[in-house]
Amino acid sequence: MSEETRNWFLNLADNERQIFLAQVSYDLTIHGRSFALDLTGDVQVRAFKGLNELQHQISAHIAHLGEGTARYPEDILWQILQEKAAAYGISNHLNSSIKRARSVCAF
Repeated sequence: MSEETRNWFLNLADNERQIFLAQVSYDLTIHGRSFALDLTGDVQVRAFKGLNELQHQISAHIAHLGEGTARYPEDILWQILQEKAAAYGISNHLNSSIKRARSVCAF
């Protein structure tokens, strides 16, 4: 994902980050549906594991933002998401979801 999009994310207010991350998470579920239909075997299992890892990181971050509790700094979260997606071969899916979420966020 572009440095410009990363910087945009880093400059959001916490409530805007919550909305953005919820949109990313929502869009990732659509990719999960395609994993169920289009993938098989080990590739499918790997994609679902990666999707689960991304959902775990995103949902925890949304909760921490809402509670005002300790969390990863935003740049570290961004890095974690990108690295996990790459490790599971779903970088294109994550980046597509980020792009879509940014396009629907009105801030």
